[in-house]
Amino acid sequence: MAAWLLLTLLLYQALLAAAHGSVQVTGIVGKPVLLHVNVPPGFQVRDAIWRYLSPKEELVATFFRGSSETLYQSRFHGRSRLHKNLTLEIGQVELGDNGTFSALLVNTRGHIETRTLHLAVYEVVSQLAVQVFTSTGQNSSAGACEVFLTCGASKGTNVTYSWRRAEGAHLHAGTHSFFEAGQVLRVQLGPGDRTACYTCTAVNAVSQVSVTIVPWKHCHKEEGVAASKYDYRDILLIALPLAVLAISMVTMGILHSWKRSGKHRIASLADACEAEPVPV
Repeated sequence: MAAWLLLTLLLYQALLAAAHGSVQVTGIVGKPVLLHVNVPPGFQVRDAIWRYLSPKEELVATFFRGSSETLYQSRFHGRSRLHKNLTLEIGQVELGDNGTFSALLVNTRGHIETRTLHLAVYEVVSQLAVQVFTSTGQNSSAGACEVFLTCGASKGTNVTYSWRRAEGAHLHAGTHSFFEAGQVLRVQLGPGDRTACYTCTAVNAVSQVSVTIVPWKHCHKEEGVAASKYDYRDILLIALPLAVLAISMVTMGILHSWKRSGKHRIASLADACEAEPVPV
């Protein structure tokens, strides 16, 4: 009971104590994170209270007169550990762990210090891919190819995208346009850009991934596919009527043969009937 009374008093006094500036801490999904407290020189800590303040206040860990406790019903139950230097460790960090933590420290004279830490959790960027969409319309000049490059990562949070040309050439506004906050790049390619490489980079606070592509190869591929489809249609237009005509001729020949065979059989039966003597 005395411990809970002390806890209530400390929490009340914490509202009146002047807090230091918030410290930013970065966490990675699936990995542990350490929340350190900066104890002033000569400040002998007797008690400490760790709280999670958002979205609702929860008690995470306590330290009273040399004894630590972390078995409180918070979202960190079973994942929290309080080290001897009062550092709070959170294991297997989740995206939902984003929020503000508060550490209240009390020394042997009853003086109070508070520390505020903001935890930002990120998922590592991975599985980056570029999709290519080409356009060779009537408005395009001879040999030109308009390409839309869409860069996207299937995993990762708070991701920003950027583009660069591998040769270091400047992305001129006349032939390059950005959409969707840089995730989509429109490029007007000419015959001189056959070997041009474009690199998309996806980055957040904990990771960075890049992928490089040669867009002109897709222009050539699209033209080849279009030509292939055109030749295939031509073959069908020529071969299909010929096939129908051949099938019709074969069918008519079979029918004609069958009719002649039928007439011959009927004539033979008639001759047989006339030649057979009739008994008296």
